[in-house]
Amino acid sequence: PRLPSDYTLSQLLKSYTGYNAWMAKAAKDGSVSSLRKQLEALPASSEDDTVIADKASSLMKIGRRHVYDGDYALAREVILEAYSMVQDKPKVQAVMKDDDYPRLLEWTGMVKHWTYDLNGAEACYTKCAELEPINAEVLVKKAGVAMDASKHSEAFELFHKALEIDPDAIDALLHRANLRMLQADLNAAKADLERCVKLRPDYVMAHLRLAAVLTSTNDPLGAKKHLEAAGRVDPDSSDVQSYRGELLFTQNEFAEAKQYFEKAIKMEPKNPTPYVNAALAVLNTPPPPGRQMDMAQEAIGLLEKAIEVDPQFQAAYLQLCQLKLGMATDLATAREVVDLYDKGLSYCRTKEEMKDMVGMKILTQAQVDGATTLKMETFNP
Repeated sequence: PRLPSDYTLSQLLKSYTGYNAWMAKAAKDGSVSSLRKQLEALPASSEDDTVIADKASSLMKIGRRHVYDGDYALAREVILEAYSMVQDKPKVQAVMKDDDYPRLLEWTGMVKHWTYDLNGAEACYTKCAELEPINAEVLVKKAGVAMDASKHSEAFELFHKALEIDPDAIDALLHRANLRMLQADLNAAKADLERCVKLRPDYVMAHLRLAAVLTSTNDPLGAKKHLEAAGRVDPDSSDVQSYRGELLFTQNEFAEAKQYFEKAIKMEPKNPTPYVNAALAVLNTPPPPGRQMDMAQEAIGLLEKAIEVDPQFQAAYLQLCQLKLGMATDLATAREVVDLYDKGLSYCRTKEEMKDMVGMKILTQAQVDGATTLKMETFNP
């Protein structure tokens, strides 16, 4: 199964307040090689429940350390191996030390969610919640699975339960705000995010989400205030620079916006969003005489780079396909656009992601088929 990009996974993990504690434990556990030595010191072949439990715990720690090192594919592989050793073995689960079994369930839920095994992820989170009925963070993760399954009512119910357990559950507020933004309920999203930053004034992600909501509701001064707050906490954040550019973009300050997008790219080359935003800034800038084609090529280069750093970034495919189709002068180039849509579709994970792209592909294919039928040598969409 395909994993999301490293950047996407790192951002997802950082959206949970437990992230720093997980990474602190991973750092304390030591390197993968030292953890492997500890695992190898256990009896090689044993049917003893305690030995199996200890092996599963060791593998979970190795997986967590892989996350710390940014090796997400290896992390997933090792965590799933650990889970397979204890799955459907209640006696082994019962002798796992400390809270290792619920933590293994939680990590397994996360890595299954990464590859959109939504049923598997939900099952792990459900078991974990049964073992830890007052763990609000697990309910938030389960709500995230429900969101990706387009079960929005179920997600809202889980967020509500999490906030009943802990009225100050920042994770629940942030992720519920994301869902409300998806549903265009911006006032409710704003209320959740304002509570987030009140509870935790140094929460960069909440400030940025709130800035986005305020930008969408035509409050540029409010958005700027939260961008400045985020910038004070993390001046080296690529996302802070990207959001600053987006705010300027909405004010038609395209040249200045592009400068911020370029700063964002320099700070985090694997973040695909500023590449797309920079391309849009280029395309919206009135071209000097004779430079229209050069600027279009610059935008194409930026969009292709966005796809290179994150092959699953759908916004880049949509913009690139429309731009290339608009510039196509022959059928061969137009057919390449259809192929590009197919490539984007191969990376779609949900029906929602596929919807826009399928519609655009069908329109493009119809134009190409029509031109082919009419035996046109040139193409003018």
